[in-house]
Amino acid sequence: MSIAHHSYPTQAAYSSDQPHEGSPETQFRKSPNRLFVREFFNRKLRFPDGAEHEIWGFEDATSGRGLPSPLVRGTEGEILHILLEPSKGAHTIHLHGQEPDPRNDGVGHTSFEVTGEYTYQWSPEPGVPGNPNKGSSGTYFYHCHVNTVLHVQMGMFGLLIIDPIVHEDFPITPGKTRRAFVDGPEYDIATETLLVPYAVDPRWHQLSHAAGLSGEDVGLNRFEPRHFYVLGGNLSQPARAGGVQIATEVRANAVSSGKAPSLLRVLNGTYSPTRVRFTKADGVTPAPIAELIAHDGRPLRDTSDPVALSRPLRSLGRPILTDRLAFGSAERYDMLLLPPQAGEFKVHMDWNDWVTGKLLATRTLPLIAQ
Repeated sequence: MSIAHHSYPTQAAYSSDQPHEGSPETQFRKSPNRLFVREFFNRKLRFPDGAEHEIWGFEDATSGRGLPSPLVRGTEGEILHILLEPSKGAHTIHLHGQEPDPRNDGVGHTSFEVTGEYTYQWSPEPGVPGNPNKGSSGTYFYHCHVNTVLHVQMGMFGLLIIDPIVHEDFPITPGKTRRAFVDGPEYDIATETLLVPYAVDPRWHQLSHAAGLSGEDVGLNRFEPRHFYVLGGNLSQPARAGGVQIATEVRANAVSSGKAPSLLRVLNGTYSPTRVRFTKADGVTPAPIAELIAHDGRPLRDTSDPVALSRPLRSLGRPILTDRLAFGSAERYDMLLLPPQAGEFKVHMDWNDWVTGKLLATRTLPLIAQ
C-alpha cells in the first residue's frame, strides 16, 4: 500500500506548518546528573556604550535577565537535562555541535517547537585517548532554533561546555587543573576565560518573533551592525546576576610561572567575519602567544595515519602557535595562552563587513600575564 506524502509549495510554507506541541513527552527519560532550567525572557538591556537594545534570552532562578544566557556545563558520560519553559511564543533549545537524537536536538522543523515546556535529554559521549571519533568535550553553545537567524541575534544563546572524563592514563591535579579533552593538555581552572564578539543591528531589534516566517521579506539577509561588544569574562568566577556580561580583561599564566597554561574559549556570536589578534603592550607588535588546540569542539590531532593513534598536535611537538585568528559566525576555538613572561599584552577583536571585508570596528582588552 502506498503512503501519501504531503508536499509544500515553498520552504516558508513547510517551516510554518511544523507541529507546535504544548508539552511533549521526553521519551526514554532517565534521572539526570545535572538539570538546567531555561525560561524565555524579553527586556531592554543597557550596554556599556549607553545604548539600550531589546534582548530576548533565557534565564534560570538565579541568573537574572542577561546576555549571554547562563552557562550550561556538564561532563562526558553524564545524563544532562535542560527544561525549556518558553512562556511566550514557540521556542526550542538546539545543542549546537552536540549529537543527541532528533527529538532532543531542538531543530523545530525536523522535530517540534515548544509552547508549553519540554525537557531536552542527552548524554555526551566519553572520549577515548587517541581516537578522533570518540569524545564530546569542548566548547559549544545552545540557542533557539525557531526563526533562528533573528532569535540568535536577539540574544537567545548561551555557552555550552562539555568537560572530559578523567582517564587513568591522563591524571590531573584535582581542583586546580582540568584537561581540555580526554588526552589533551591540562589548563588552569582559575584563569579559564570566554570571549564572545557580538554586534547589534538596531533594525533587527525592532522586529517581531515571527518576522519573515510567512515568506515576507523583512531584511534578514541584510545585517548592518552599529554597535560592537565583547561578551564573556572569567569562567571560574560566578557571573553577576542579570545585565550584559562584558569582558574587561583576560588573565593568563606566564610560561615562566611554571603553572598550567590558561585556556581561552572564543565563540563568534555575530554574523560578521571576526578576527582576534594578540599583540604586545604597544598594541601593534604581533605576539604569537595563542596555541590552537580545538575547533568547534574537536581536538586538533594528527589523523594522517588511519591505523595509528591520533595524538594531539602539541604532544607531537607540532603546536599551532599564532598571533591572530579569523573565524566566522558560530565558530568556536579553544586556545592555550602562552605569554613567555609576566607583563601586559593586548587582545584585539576586529569586525569586518561580510560583503566588502571592510573593517567595521575594533575592541581591545588588556591581557595580563601573571
